[in-house]
Formats: sequence, structure tokens, C-alpha cells
Amino acid sequence: MAMYLEPIKVLVYNDRAIPGEESSGFGGFCSCGGEMSQRTWHRLEDLRILVSECESCWNTEALVFRETELVERVPVRVFKRNELRDFLSEVLSPAEFEAVMEKRRNGNYNYTAYSRAKKKLESLGLDVEKIISELIF
Repeated sequence: MAMYLEPIKVLVYNDRAIPGEESSGFGGFCSCGGEMSQRTWHRLEDLRILVSECESCWNTEALVFRETELVERVPVRVFKRNELRDFLSEVLSPAEFEAVMEKRRNGNYNYTAYSRAKKKLESLGLDVEKIISELIF
């Protein structure tokens, strides 16, 4: 399953964060039979990935293309701005998560745990400061 960070328009696919460009229009057909609308396009090496959302059941999928060939359809879990904390708690250890939250609150935080969290997020291709700036409490 891929993850989509809606506020920063980033798709996490195969443990890599891929920035996207907003798009609109027809995005294919959902497995429920509904029409999907485009949200963003992402480029990873020779792949183009379309993130689209069903207008009937609201499921979100990533359609992975190599040139014009559909390579795979991947379900996508969307994290809206108020759910970024959930994303961080899934990706980081409890100590790393707490350090990031304390840094956001301008509190005293464990520098070592924050450093590990920053390194872990950067290994995915995510900017920890950008994510912190989007967090809502």
C-alpha cells in the first residue's frame, strides 16, 4: 500500500517519497465501477504515477505507468493535514515520534531521538521541517 501526504502532495511508494504535480480530469475507473478523478501525477525514474480518487466510494489508488502501459494499481492511504501525526506515528518509533512532537511544540525534546527521526524521514526523501510545519494540534 502506498501513502499520500495530501498537504505537501507527496506519494510514498516503495519506501520513496515522490513529490507530485496537481492535476484534474478523468482518472480511470474504480473497482466499484465509479469514475475516478485525478489528484496528482508523480514521476519516479521511468515510471509515471497517477493518484486518483473515486467519486463514488472515495477510495484512492495509484496507477503506475511505464510510458503508456499500466504496470500496477496500488491502493493508497491518504493522510490529510490533521492526520499527519498518524503518519509519523506509523513511520517513527515512539521515542522519535515524541521528539518530533516536542520540537513542534517548542518544548524540550530528546535530540538523539529527533536526529534518528530526521534521518529516517530523510531516507524516505521527506523533509522533516516541512512536515512539522504542516502539523495541527
